[in-house]
Amino acid sequence: MDYNEINKQNLPKWEHALKYISNILKENDIKYYLSASGLEYILGSKTYPYDIDLFISRKDVEKAFELLRPLSITEIHEWDNRYLEFQGKYDGIPFEICEWEEEPKKIIQKKFKDFEVSIIG
Repeated sequence: MDYNEINKQNLPKWEHALKYISNILKENDIKYYLSASGLEYILGSKTYPYDIDLFISRKDVEKAFELLRPLSITEIHEWDNRYLEFQGKYDGIPFEICEWEEEPKKIIQKKFKDFEVSIIG
């Protein structure tokens, strides 16, 4: 089974989920940045993402959880015995909201399709 091909077929749903979740975070003044295969994809890689990995501050994890609670499939829990995180699913696309290890020095808005995505600058 070619997972990259399956992920490629799911791109419209993945892109819609990213737009939906990132808009909720932006509308509620939650700084975030995209990471992992999703970041590689929007930067032009031929790696097609399966899920959405977003990093935010510790203080905003609970706020994001409340906003995304209807989509959440886990409660807030610790990762690596230090960082808060939770997982969810939107339109069949898994996402993970994780506490960043340290606040990035610079977050920039990257134009992608018909919206902007926050990435580390």
